[in-house]
Amino acid sequence: MPYQKNLFSAFPFIQTERLSLRQITADDSEDLYNFYRDPNFFQYLDWEGPSSVKESTLLIDSWNQYFEGKKLIPWGISSLKDSRLIGTIMLMPTRGTFEDVPRYPLTISYDLQKDLWNNGIMTEALKAVLDFSKENIGHHRIQAEVLSENAASLKILKKLGFQEEGLLKHYLMHEVTKSFLNVVMLASVTI
Repeated sequence: MPYQKNLFSAFPFIQTERLSLRQITADDSEDLYNFYRDPNFFQYLDWEGPSSVKESTLLIDSWNQYFEGKKLIPWGISSLKDSRLIGTIMLMPTRGTFEDVPRYPLTISYDLQKDLWNNGIMTEALKAVLDFSKENIGHHRIQAEVLSENAASLKILKKLGFQEEGLLKHYLMHEVTKSFLNVVMLASVTI
């Protein structure tokens, strides 16, 4: 299905069986900051997250500005039982905006509070976003870059139909340690 012109008229809310995928607001700043405080949480990331609640607020504000510019859809993940932020999913074109035609490939990234890993939450949330993208954006390719050590994330993406395309050596540099990181490129391509 082609891109829906009114996609950015309001933030695209998605509800699944257990989850609410919604706009992230300044009210979520403390939750965002708190789940980045666990070193196990950011072990598979190329940064260590916001260093304060104030920095979290600024980060959320920047995400919402990118949404307004049609360059990013930053979903916050919450349980239907509790509005507390437990994770995020970011969907963005590799270049340009969502309105550019022909459509650029999309990149997806995500994170989830550590104590909720291995409960199917991220699989459920990612499936909903992939379905949303098919129905409302009409992507031809969604890709993800995963640190090669992150077996759980690789497993989730493969379960959702992503194919491993190769190892990109020294592709990212960690913002804090300044070490180079290898990532696995995975993609889901629709024809």
